[in-house]
Amino acid sequence: MIKDKWEKFGEENAYYAVLTLDKYDKEKLSSNARDEFFNTGFNYINRVWNEIKNHFEKDFYPQNALDFGCGVGRLVVPLAEKAEKVVGIDISEQMLKKAKENSLEFGFENTDFYQTDEFFAKNKETFDLIHSTIVFQHINPKIGLRIFENLIKVLNEGGIGVIQFAYKNPASKFDVFKFKLYRDFPVFFKLRGILKKDSQPLFPMYEYDLNEVFHILQQNDCHRCFTGFSDHGMNGIVIYFQKKKDFYY
Repeated sequence: MIKDKWEKFGEENAYYAVLTLDKYDKEKLSSNARDEFFNTGFNYINRVWNEIKNHFEKDFYPQNALDFGCGVGRLVVPLAEKAEKVVGIDISEQMLKKAKENSLEFGFENTDFYQTDEFFAKNKETFDLIHSTIVFQHINPKIGLRIFENLIKVLNEGGIGVIQFAYKNPASKFDVFKFKLYRDFPVFFKLRGILKKDSQPLFPMYEYDLNEVFHILQQNDCHRCFTGFSDHGMNGIVIYFQKKKDFYY
């Protein structure tokens, strides 16, 4: 059911599903807005690279990079400029189709794309960089934490991870309750849409227990970490980490 929902998003309003701003809605998506959409990806990856260089590797050039939840390729495209090869993973085949098209349109042929289940069932590659942002917050933590650990397992020794999680909904208690009601019981959100004549989809959002996140990092030899904050509708944290065995303080 979750896959079906994201397939629908990917088919009907893919760019808006990645960044929920009105200018990226299919009814308003101009060529200038689309250019701006991808520019946000280049700017973001440049900031990520500066952090990696400042904290880990000054001449970081991954042979094999992975972007989990790649959507239409907003971040795969700039990663392809900085890595020998990039693998994009997404739950939606419709998103992956657009990501492949966008990658080729930008002139990058050093990219591969896989549907999430296919990747984890068949993958034999390992990576120097694993990355994901504004993705896990849409995945139930019971599933998301398993995926997170599986991603770390394909990270090479000395490799870098950059992963974003939401950990707190800053809204009022009533609004938090209402959102969880709509998220967990979609029939109520559908009824709301009918009454308000509002057809906008509800993007599921989840908070993660950071104790669980950091426990997974420590248990998998990711001992060098630093963090920054994010805000995409939820209070979030971006964790930069390097996989180093026997690196304790």
